[in-house]
Amino acid sequence: MPRIVKNLAVFASAAAFALTGAVQPSAAAAGGEPVTSTELKPKFHSVVGAWKGTVQHQGGSGPISLNFASSGSVCLRSGDGEHGYGEGTGTWVSTGTNSVKFTVREYLYDNAGNPTGSVDVRQAGSISGNTLSTSGMSTIYDVSGNFIATAPASITVARI
Repeated sequence: MPRIVKNLAVFASAAAFALTGAVQPSAAAAGGEPVTSTELKPKFHSVVGAWKGTVQHQGGSGPISLNFASSGSVCLRSGDGEHGYGEGTGTWVSTGTNSVKFTVREYLYDNAGNPTGSVDVRQAGSISGNTLSTSGMSTIYDVSGNFIATAPASITVARI
């Protein structure tokens, strides 16, 4: 499937999810424990909006952008395209006034847009000023869905 079609499919899926206002994630879709509706907080939280920065992981570091919607959905884009990239959707919940946790199923692609695997991203952290800092564990799978490894990762992003 051409990369543009894949990107449109991911975008359409995320947009449809956000427009429904329904927050009924599954462990398989979000890459972790399902978030129940009783965990969700009011529609506005300090994390709602777009963020851009750096992810640190076992293989080094790279650019990342996150977009948190008031519906409880989150979209992620990582990498620079030249060395491959990842994109995915998931859910977030408030764990306090300026704290949050989120899970994302990130699909990985090489620089030509060919699938290379996926990552179940699980992060938790807090907001200080215009900076969101999170850390957690990522579970990495090959393109066939076979487990490769679990590794720590941390994200530092600024509101854009």
